[in-house]
Amino acid sequence: MTAIGRRGVLGLFGLSAAATMTGATGCEDDVDGDGLTWRELPPLPPNRVDWSPHIPVAQPYWRQLGLAGLLAGTHGDYLLAAGGANFPEPGKTSNRDTVLGKVYWDEVFVLPRTGDGQYAWLDTTCRLPMSIAYAATLSTPRGVLVVGGEGFRGGPNGTKKATIESFPHVFFMRFEPARGDLVTEALPDLPRGVSYAVAGIVADTVYVAEGGDFWSLDLANPSSGWQTLPRWPGDPRSVAVGVALGGRFFLLSGRGTSSGAWQFYRDVHAYDPRQGTWSRETDLPWCITAGLAFATGQGHILVMGGDKDIDRWNRIQEQTALMNQYPPGSPERAAHNDVITWIYDHHTGDNVEILRYDLSSHTWREIGHFPGPPPVTTPAVHWGNDMVIVSGEVRPGVRTPRVWMGRV
Repeated sequence: MTAIGRRGVLGLFGLSAAATMTGATGCEDDVDGDGLTWRELPPLPPNRVDWSPHIPVAQPYWRQLGLAGLLAGTHGDYLLAAGGANFPEPGKTSNRDTVLGKVYWDEVFVLPRTGDGQYAWLDTTCRLPMSIAYAATLSTPRGVLVVGGEGFRGGPNGTKKATIESFPHVFFMRFEPARGDLVTEALPDLPRGVSYAVAGIVADTVYVAEGGDFWSLDLANPSSGWQTLPRWPGDPRSVAVGVALGGRFFLLSGRGTSSGAWQFYRDVHAYDPRQGTWSRETDLPWCITAGLAFATGQGHILVMGGDKDIDRWNRIQEQTALMNQYPPGSPERAAHNDVITWIYDHHTGDNVEILRYDLSSHTWREIGHFPGPPPVTTPAVHWGNDMVIVSGEVRPGVRTPRVWMGRV
């Protein structure tokens, strides 16, 4: 199999694709503020690669738990959801003594759009050449653009079994219905491996922000390579939110560290490629780290998700610092880890409010609430005029298999 870092078509993965129903075709529309409507699509199908005895894939009770960091996007009439990470060992969610650690997957799920409004996931065997999550993904006419990510080369694996790798690779992936296969097309690698990056496309150029770096790649002339651009006038950050709208790329929120302490950001910056400059927009009313942003029309950005309970994260950070003062296996370390686990277990969920930013008035307004537990660490996917949210994390270590479609 051709290495993913090489240019050109990487290869075909998967064998067949026959339609199968994996859930209801959607529930009744849920109307929220400002005419925003939501419907629920069939949930994400279960992973089927039976690679570890610690994951009950072959058991009759096995279901999809949900995946964070999915590579999700649309290409024509197909929604693709690939890779992702979760904690699939029974009774051993985040921060507990798992055997495998966080597990990264390589399977690809495909949902076609038909003219009758019915939805059913295809029964595919498509897989990526690596297990991967937490890449930036964008829907384009050439396929779903995947930027960076982290995971393991080869099949599924866990963080307690192998060393995780941050990938610099960039590629398109698209589903070929005539063959029932997934095709991937490589682009030039990033200057370094990245995960939790954010990206947006303005006039055939993709912009990527992560940490303290900001890059661009001309998709019409990818051989020109990645260009390093001036950073936004703010702190370095990860797990931010990004979106392109009105000829500009917007960077919102995120999390960073200062003197060993977490910093949660509410600032918003906009990059204008025509001027090559950043401008400061109105701050968010609260932090939306790891949340989602959708561009709607030419004048509004909808944001949702994120966790504004900074006090909770401060308590986690305090207990983590105390825990790290003691050696592994000590009762003191176990006691502090129990406190962290207790805080995680009683996490009440992420921000339910949906915010709208008006570019003309530079104002934020709350316009409604998400219809279910709001997911984070999952891409904001545009599918025609619809907004799609596939799976994601609903509290630390806990995922959801639910898939939502919204329209303004």
